[in-house]
Formats: sequence, structure tokens, C-alpha cells
Amino acid sequence: MKKSGRYCLLAGAALTALAFSSSALASFAPKLVVSTSTVGSGTRIGVLAGATDDPTAETQIFVPSAYTIGTPAAGTKLGNVTATAQAADLGNTVLPLTGELDAIAPTATSQADAQACGVTPTQTWDLHLSAAGQTLDIPVFVVTAAAPVATAGYTNELIVCLPPPDVPAGTPGRAVFGAKLLSATFTSSAITEPTTAGDYRWTSLWTPYTPNTGKPNPAATVEAQSVRHHPTAMLLSLGRKKVTTTKTVKVKGKRKKVKVVSTKVVYSAKATENGKAPVVATFVTVVNGKQAGKASGSFTLAHGKSATVATAVAIDSDTGSVPTGVTATLADLFYHDLGSTGCVATAVFGGLPCIDATLGGTILVATGKVKAY
Repeated sequence: MKKSGRYCLLAGAALTALAFSSSALASFAPKLVVSTSTVGSGTRIGVLAGATDDPTAETQIFVPSAYTIGTPAAGTKLGNVTATAQAADLGNTVLPLTGELDAIAPTATSQADAQACGVTPTQTWDLHLSAAGQTLDIPVFVVTAAAPVATAGYTNELIVCLPPPDVPAGTPGRAVFGAKLLSATFTSSAITEPTTAGDYRWTSLWTPYTPNTGKPNPAATVEAQSVRHHPTAMLLSLGRKKVTTTKTVKVKGKRKKVKVVSTKVVYSAKATENGKAPVVATFVTVVNGKQAGKASGSFTLAHGKSATVATAVAIDSDTGSVPTGVTATLADLFYHDLGSTGCVATAVFGGLPCIDATLGGTILVATGKVKAY
């Protein structure tokens, strides 16, 4: 499909898609999750789909114009990647995949892939993955958005076209292992977050294959979004109060009253997204390596002692994380699911169903030191 005709085709397909029953839409329910990089600068992007969903043929991720996409040199590592795929040739085993996102120079293979995908990229990135002794390379095409998408506030697109996993083994162009991509998380240092605070709505279009045919089904295309309340921040406040008490002690066999000085330390942490309270926030405060409470509380320090206070907050991380195929860790991309009610259909897509929106999770840590009187 040529890029110039993609939006016309999708707009025409929208009328058909609107007539689909809810059960038909439920067979293809992808999600998009966008957050900030946890290491250095950049943007973190996650995608996921259900194991029973129709396989994905094409994903178009539209980058808000406030984000800047750089032009890294070929061979530059842009970030790490984790993913999962269901391998039909291995009894539908879900494989964990790991690797990196690299900027690459155009090759004969990538150019053929771009032509088959119907795009003319300004850059080509590569999801270089490995699993079960096999290497998988999935090109990510960076494309300059054309009208009417550009006028809707999206300057660039990231486009991925996937091979069909459910056609007979030996079919030319079939996915390795008959692997159906279920999830992927990658960081791109080439995508710089906005310098201006605001609420930024990423969006994406997903087109599935008609099962067992290897043919895309544009009439089933859906929209999925992710909202970024930017920036995220946390402030940790520490207060001290001198406390003097009297206690009785024995000195040379005699009871004597002495004054004891201690310090009451009060801590309070506050997290914000674009200057407002997060939708969901979970706090944990640790004092000298031991858990002490949540967002606020107090403790006592003996005279002359000191303490290091650290508060961590997980913002918008209550729904779960984008699967990696292994036990979840704090390094995963967590999110809060807003559901279909949080999805605002993009008008230029001509009525395509907007099925889901998320808030990408963020973990922040603030530390402070306090010394007793």
C-alpha cells in the first residue's frame, strides 16, 4: 500500500469498521504505552496485543509534534528492547526476546521491506532481537507525516510491518517460527521529550491480518492511544523539631533526673504530572535502609545522629506492565489503563474505532539527609 493512499483507504474502511459488532472488535485489541526513558534521555514505547487477537500486519505510531526526532548515525544504539512472541512452530510457546534498537543504513533488504510496507522512510531503525538461538530483525521506519495527519499535530510516524505468522509453513514471507508478536518495549534516545509542560496524546493505528490468509484486513483497523502528562516530578520535604524530655537515671547509686534531647523528623513527599496530582501514585519511604512509611510520616533521631531519607513513587503503574516473558521487575514498562472511555478518536482517521488509551508509568526517587539536634 503506497503511503499516499493509506489514509484514503483507512478512511473508507472506517465506515465498514463502524458496522462491526463489539465481538468482532474484541478479536483485535492492541494497546500503546508511552513513557520517559529510565536511563538517560529519550522516550520509552511499549505495544501489546492479546494471544487470541488476530495477528498484526501493520502498526503506525504517530509522534506528537512537540517531540523531536534526531538523526542518529548508522550503527548507533538507541536503546534496549524486550519483547514476547507466540511461536506456532514451537507449540504456541511464548518466547521472551531481548535485544537493542539500532539506527541502520538502508540495505537492499530494508528498502524492499519499506517498499512492501508502502513507505518512503527518512530513517530506518532496527529492532535487533534474539530468541531460541535465532536472530530476528524487525525494521522500524521513521516517516515524515503528510497531510492531513501533520495538521492534526503529528510530525513523524514510526511504522512497523510484520510478516504473517499463521500461513502454512514454507510460505514465502512467513514469520520465523510462525511467531506472532504479542508485546515489545523499546527505548529510543533519538526521540526527545518536549521542553514545554503539557498533556501530549500519542496515537497509533493497528491493522490486523485476516487470519490464515496472510492478507491485511484494513476494515478492522483500530486506533489506540497513550497520554503523557509532562513533566513528572517529585518533591521531598524534611522538617525537624527539637524534643526535650526528662528521664531518671542512677548516678553512683543515686537517682537523678537528666534532660534528653532528641529530634522529631517529619517527612512529606508530593508527586506531580504536568503540575497536577497523578491519577494513581504509590509511595514508599525508606529511612537508613529500612522501610518507614508511605508519602508522609515521622520518626525520631537521637542526639547527634543522622538519617538518609529516600522516597520512591510509582506513578500510573497500577494496571500492570508490558510483558517481557519473564518475571516482572521494577525495570519493566508499567502503565495505567484508561480504557476506551479515555480514548479520543482522531478526526482525520475518519471514524475508525478508538479502543483504548493508557498512561505510561513512571518511577521517581527523591532523597534527603537530616541531622539531629
